Amino acid sequence: MAGQRKKEFGDFQTPAVLTDQVARFIQTIFPAPEIIVEPTCGLGSFLQSCIDVWHTNSSYYGFDINTEYIDICSRKIASPVNCHLQAADFFQQNWQHFFSSAGKSKILIIGNPPWVTNSALGVLKGSNLPKKNNFQGLKGFAAKTGKANFDIAEWMLINLLESLPHHCSACLAMLCKTATARKVLKHAWASQWNISESSLHRIDAKKYFNVAVDACLFVTFITPEKKTDFATVYQDVSPANKLSRFGLHGRELIANIDDYTKYSHIEGSCCYTWRSGIKHDAAKVMELTMQKGKLVNGFHETVAIEDRYIYPLLKSSDLGNDRSEPRKYVLITQRNPSESTKKIQEQAPATWAYLQKYASILDGRKSSIYKKRDKFSIFGIGEYSFTPWKVAISALYKKLVFVPIGNIDGKPIMVDDTCYFIPCTCEQEAFLLAKLLNSKVAQRFLHALIFLDAKRPINIDILKRIDINRLADAMGMKEQVMEYSPCFVQNASPQQLMIF
Repeated sequence: MAGQRKKEFGDFQTPAVLTDQVARFIQTIFPAPEIIVEPTCGLGSFLQSCIDVWHTNSSYYGFDINTEYIDICSRKIASPVNCHLQAADFFQQNWQHFFSSAGKSKILIIGNPPWVTNSALGVLKGSNLPKKNNFQGLKGFAAKTGKANFDIAEWMLINLLESLPHHCSACLAMLCKTATARKVLKHAWASQWNISESSLHRIDAKKYFNVAVDACLFVTFITPEKKTDFATVYQDVSPANKLSRFGLHGRELIANIDDYTKYSHIEGSCCYTWRSGIKHDAAKVMELTMQKGKLVNGFHETVAIEDRYIYPLLKSSDLGNDRSEPRKYVLITQRNPSESTKKIQEQAPATWAYLQKYASILDGRKSSIYKKRDKFSIFGIGEYSFTPWKVAISALYKKLVFVPIGNIDGKPIMVDDTCYFIPCTCEQEAFLLAKLLNSKVAQRFLHALIFLDAKRPINIDILKRIDINRLADAMGMKEQVMEYSPCFVQNASPQQLMIF
């Protein structure tokens, strides 16, 4: 029960060695705060570290939903200090009123908000949640695919920044996931808040909290005069060891502003259409391995079915680990999502019987995309899936490698739905595109756009930003690409087509 409560409240107490380091660092960039606030103070490590730095020169405010923690803090903190401690629910607190009452005081907001998502709390049936509203402005399919999931810290930090008066001078310094810090800044920049200098200072979350996650000290300043739309990333909690700058470009975040400026000449509208791989949501049924000459499913059962609907498969883990030889096979029930699956019963009765055997699993797939579709339907399938060659990439791995993929005995190799690919007409086209996309120019451009700590570093929207023709021109390979480029073929004159 205690473990579940710890998860529900994101209860990771910050060790004093880290809070001391953070407080000393903040003193160098925000030397004289008049009011110091820790909205979720826990056992008070941050408050104590701040008191050790600023002593009686500041007023301190600590809040926590746990009354036991407030009692412990009250006993720990010495009385000469002007410190106000209160048991309070962050989500019920009127932060706008609290900050307005501070007048024109310089405010430091510091701490370590919960590292837990709203969906995780849903699983735990936790009540420590903000009132539900669509603060991210997501619509339709974005919510269905899970994009509406967010860190509670994200909501809390946005709420704190939004509650600060426009005329105030403030610094927010919070420990959080790096992805959370980026989302908060994106929201603030897009909303044109008075955000000035911002920075992310990496910390070792494994060392301090025993969790495997990319985390940082997120620092941002709020001033009435100055606005910026970029932030600097540092290796540690110091103003040295600068790694990169990221910022807002249009409506999207750019991971490395400097590299983006250098390589943005290859950005444009891609003539090729990027596709995602096969989605079936039933791996134990639909994915098979070959053992001693026989197909075996995920339940370790031998599967005796016709070869007609069986195709070789490469998964994201294969591409991410430089494996181009398929270790698995996949059952493809359609050539497009609208095609009827009933013909399988006539064309491959053993396959149909196999599907019927596991109908409860296939019918029980939770994704709404299967609703009102034929029995045993799949997605991420179309005529493009059956081209003889592809150039593909894993969406999950930090190593951005584009792999030419062919066919086995005339059957095209499929990829799963955590991969993206361009369908190719022949081997030469696939190897040509792979060479271009693996080039230094393309790689530096992609790395400028993506954040490697993201769950899916690569997505179709990013891949579409590479203009293959511009990339080929930059690489001196334009004539080679013109032989295959869809844009060239569509717009070429009869004389040009004859030449190629």
